[in-house]
This record gives sequence, structure tokens and C-alpha cells, in this order.
Amino acid sequence: MTNQNITNQNNQASRVSIDPNDHWRESYVTRPYYQEASLDTPDLDYDRDFSKAYELGSRARSEHDRNTQFEDVEGNLKESWEELKAESRLKWEQAKQAIKDAWDKV
Repeated sequence: MTNQNITNQNNQASRVSIDPNDHWRESYVTRPYYQEASLDTPDLDYDRDFSKAYELGSRARSEHDRNTQFEDVEGNLKESWEELKAESRLKWEQAKQAIKDAWDKV
């Protein structure tokens, strides 16, 4: 195998990415904040309750430079959460943890 073929394979592999939505859908029940939130709402659901929080965290991270800290934009994220949460039953303190999780993952 030539160096060019190896380079092409590495480039193709790096372009294959896991949909963040799939990652969170598979792992949200393992997160500590899920356990805490399920005490208040035992029938938590990814699509209804968590997907908007992860989406907000990912999007917010990508909209700010790398030096921006979560705490710097937390107030704005809280306002955005109240506008975007739709049917989610998560309170801000519960959603904040999922939003920060997504922020940290990007």
C-alpha cells in the first residue's frame, strides 16, 4: 500500500463522523443528571426532554470562540432554553447540565 493510499484512507476515516444526536440518544440515560431528573420525572424521554438541551449546547459552543467559557454565556443559554425547550419537562438546573455536557463535547 502506498503512502498516498494510506493518506486517502485516513482522510476518509476522519470525515466519517458520528451524528451527535446518535451519541446522546445512546448515552443520555448513563449521565448523572438523567438519574437526578428521573427522580422528579420518572418517564423521561430523549426526544421530548433531552434532545433540545443537547442541540442548544452543541450549537452554542460552535457559535463562540474556543476561549469562551460556558459560564460566560450561561445567562443567555438559560433564556434560550426557556424559548427552545418546547415540550421538555426539564427545569433549567437539569437542562443546564445536559447543555454543558454537549458544550464540552464539541
